[in-house]
Order: sequence, then structure tokens, then C-alpha cells
Amino acid sequence: MDTTAGPLRPITDDDVDAVLRWNEDHVELLAPLGGPRLAELRGWADGASVITHEDADVGFVLTFAAGTAYDSVNYRWFSERHPEFLYLDRIVIDASARRSGIGSRVYDAVEARAAELGPVLCLEVNLVPPNEPSLAFHRNRGFVEVGRLEAGGHVVSLLEKKVTTPS
Repeated sequence: MDTTAGPLRPITDDDVDAVLRWNEDHVELLAPLGGPRLAELRGWADGASVITHEDADVGFVLTFAAGTAYDSVNYRWFSERHPEFLYLDRIVIDASARRSGIGSRVYDAVEARAAELGPVLCLEVNLVPPNEPSLAFHRNRGFVEVGRLEAGGHVVSLLEKKVTTPS
């Protein structure tokens, strides 16, 4: 993913502690993440980026293209259905930057990358425990539910959006 401009820049080794802290702050909506696992994910990721806003680091996003060794059940579900896609695995935006438009700018960049790779951007959002703000955000961006999965006390809504390159 081209992260040289806009709200994204590649995660560096110096960012690892901050990424782990952001993940831990939202672990109930994500999955636990330690340093070795983050290193593994960065190796598989199409995009492993820090989100920047007003000259501050305010979160991170991880995306995976089709055909990686990523072992997520949700990623594998989409892999069985699409030969080409981009999967948005994790996104965290610090509360201090929410409602600023940064989420839309990040999604604009991710959707542009998805359009380069294949026709679909895939992700999941928690239903149990519920993540209503995220569900509303994704509905407003045109994502549709294509399935549900349950594992480990979580139920997720599997969402997709067809994306195209601008003409």
C-alpha cells in the first residue's frame, strides 16, 4: 500500500510499543496482540500503517491481500470466496481524533488500494460485543453484510464493499 502521502505511514520498529498499546486499549473489539505476533502480521500484511492526523500519530491499520499465510478465521472465510480482495483486519483510531474525518480519509486510502488489488474490500465488525459506531460507519460507506461467524464468545458481521478505481 502506498503510504507515502495522506493519513498513513508504514509502521516502524519505533512504533511497535504504541501499536501494541492502541491494540490493548481496544482488545475487547480486536484480538490480543504481542510483539512477536505483530512482527508476524507485519510480514504478511499488504499494509501495516500508523494513522497520522494533525502531525500526531493517532492509531494504526493492518490490511492483508489475498494469498497470504494469514491464519485469521475471518480472513480465511473471505479467501474461500474471493480470488482477489483486500482484507482490513484491524483499525484503531484514538478517541482524541475521532469525529475529525480521519476515519473517512483512512478508508479512502484503503479502498483505493483495494481497487488496485481486486474488486472487494472485506472486513468484520463485532456484533457480540456490539460495536454500533463501527457498524453505522461501515453501512454509511456502502458495506453490506455477507455472513456471520461466531468464535470465542464473539459474533462478527462479515462485510464487503465492491470498489473500483476512479475513472
